Amino acid sequence: MTTTLRYSLVCLIALMASGCGGGSSSSSDGAVTQATSSAPSQAWFYDADGAEVARMQFHYPDELTINVQLHSVGPDMVWDTEDDASHPYLQCQYMSAPTPLLRYPDLFFHGMAGSPTGATGLAVLGLSYNGPMKCPVRSGRRLQQESGHVTGLFIPAFDFSYSYLINAELEHFGGTATEVLNYEFDGLDTTVAEILALTEFTTTNIDLETVDEPDLPIIVDHTQTNTVIFDAEQRPLSIDLAADSSWTAVLDEYCLDAHPIAVSIKLLRWCSSAYQTRSYRYLDDSVEEDTQRYNGSTSADLYTNTATRLADRVIVHPGTADAGPESGWYYDSYFFNASEQVTAMVRSSYGDDGVWGTEDDEQRDHETYHYDHNGRLSEVGSFGGVLLKYGYYNDGKLKQVDEVGGQSEVPSRRTLISYRQGVPAKITVQRREDDGNDGYVLQTRIVMEFAPSEEEWAELFSPVPLIPEYLMPPSIDDLMHFQPMR
Repeated sequence: MTTTLRYSLVCLIALMASGCGGGSSSSSDGAVTQATSSAPSQAWFYDADGAEVARMQFHYPDELTINVQLHSVGPDMVWDTEDDASHPYLQCQYMSAPTPLLRYPDLFFHGMAGSPTGATGLAVLGLSYNGPMKCPVRSGRRLQQESGHVTGLFIPAFDFSYSYLINAELEHFGGTATEVLNYEFDGLDTTVAEILALTEFTTTNIDLETVDEPDLPIIVDHTQTNTVIFDAEQRPLSIDLAADSSWTAVLDEYCLDAHPIAVSIKLLRWCSSAYQTRSYRYLDDSVEEDTQRYNGSTSADLYTNTATRLADRVIVHPGTADAGPESGWYYDSYFFNASEQVTAMVRSSYGDDGVWGTEDDEQRDHETYHYDHNGRLSEVGSFGGVLLKYGYYNDGKLKQVDEVGGQSEVPSRRTLISYRQGVPAKITVQRREDDGNDGYVLQTRIVMEFAPSEEEWAELFSPVPLIPEYLMPPSIDDLMHFQPMR
């Protein structure tokens, strides 16, 4: 599916704060207390041998500032010696404002995520498909500036570090909003050739020689400008996404003459990584999204996708609502229950007759979401296997998340959560290590402590991943609005 759906942790965060689906206000030790808010205060990181390798300190000097300091032990593995290092890992500066940033996907990174070699580059450099932004969305605050330090400390087998600075601006003019994000990088010089050396691809009928690897870093300073026009219900009617960098001219040069797949493999990004427009039409039970892609600065393919709500599912398919699902070769079915929780996502091909819902349709992908009797997410599965398991305290708050996978009954990763006065007090992340004598054991890798906070946070804030965010069920609203990540 070509649209970006916002798979979020909204329900899990609600579970942490209030028990989502029932439960009392008591904490995990059974004491009935008044719920307050909390924010991370400090964290510790451990290697596979159990040695402490890094510490984080969180500071909130005023209501508009967040400072996170990272301290790393040196090669001698002894703390408080000369080879220790200290970096301002994350700094967030906000302004008081009624609306946060829009945070539409950055084409510079989003286009790389769509390329197999580009995705490798993002992984190597510790970046997500939506860029390096780690500062949280906060109620009544708008992010003005984020600066950070990226390190291979949290990515096994990679040793790198660099810094970045993001300046953000958002202006509203009636039903129009313009968001500008300026990215600056320091110490990031990994080249295209270095990433290609990590990957091997065999292709047929594609002339890769038509594209040379430019001697550019795969990540450079750039600007992303998003212009959004809303309707009276604050739904987007059109979105213009434009990225500008030294890569823009490179794409202009190659995308008109070379095959897009060759560009994707040899330049680590899609041709539509510089400019893209989207438009929306809201019908009775459907919403249509047009995505206009560009090869360099020249308009190329136009894709239309439609989401249609039925009695027990949302169907997302290529083509317009009038054309119906027959306009493409597949369709996605998101089944939901009486509580409007998505219970399964099934991708099906149309079969030889080109008509959906007939006997020759073939299921290609299948994800399942199970809920307990209180409506809390309990399992996430794929292809008949269980990938994620969730456990809860008696008061309904999230207790642990297990990432299963593989043949072992021991999870590959376990996240444990404890509470104080109804809000998170400590989160512990454990990973499975293979011990030749004792079998599989879970070893603590991250411990993050939280302190009481007078501010109500819109989401659980952590600059490092604590709770798995992938394979989360989308909401019906997400599906019916084609909402991108915000």
